[in-house]
Amino acid sequence: MRGLVLFVLPDGRSTQVSEPSARLICDRLWDLGIMAGAATAATRISEALHTHPAFRPDVSFNTREVTPLIEAAPVHPPTWTLLLKEADLSTFSQAQRERLLGVCEELIDTLSADHDQNKVRARITDLERLRYRLRATD
Repeated sequence: MRGLVLFVLPDGRSTQVSEPSARLICDRLWDLGIMAGAATAATRISEALHTHPAFRPDVSFNTREVTPLIEAAPVHPPTWTLLLKEADLSTFSQAQRERLLGVCEELIDTLSADHDQNKVRARITDLERLRYRLRATD
């Protein structure tokens, strides 16, 4: 039985992630290796995925785990966009915002290259809004 995994950030924002997407993000977190918080975030997701959906707890991340989670989430653009949608971007350092903007641009380019624009138009629009917010934040 498949289900959803609820990611909860320290500020209370949350997003539901499908199991396959959660696995992709978990694998990417493991790939980040020694980045502070990456292993514990991956462990939290892995434990949730190994729990039957009927008994699955929310996956709550602490402040230390947010940066690697955001770094790993671009493997699933909808989740990445949702994690940043209501975030206070001014709390990120200039270097982090530039990195996020770079990822945003890369995702827009990748999705724009898709031949079926009807499928990805909403995602591109979300990413364009996020790009605007990132550029406007100083």
